[in-house]
Amino acid sequence: MSIKTTLHPFLNDGKELQVEASGNTVGECIKAILTQYPAMEKKMFDKSGKLKGYVEILVNGLGIGTNELAYSLKDGDTMAVLVFLSGG
Repeated sequence: MSIKTTLHPFLNDGKELQVEASGNTVGECIKAILTQYPAMEKKMFDKSGKLKGYVEILVNGLGIGTNELAYSLKDGDTMAVLVFLSGG
């Protein structure tokens, strides 16, 4: 599973971040990359463990809708974690 994220400015000295992770669901893959990049957790999840509203998960370039963490993956899928700017 190849994962790209817009969180790279916070994680990888500003360099684009693309990692490989394994798992059967989006949640399992995210958990795997959080072991390498624990700073992502604060940016992605609220205190109850739900994805923050400004985080979007794409699989193979498509939005996956609600219950993203339980979304099933198969070999060869790609996942992108997008964090949208907010504020005013």
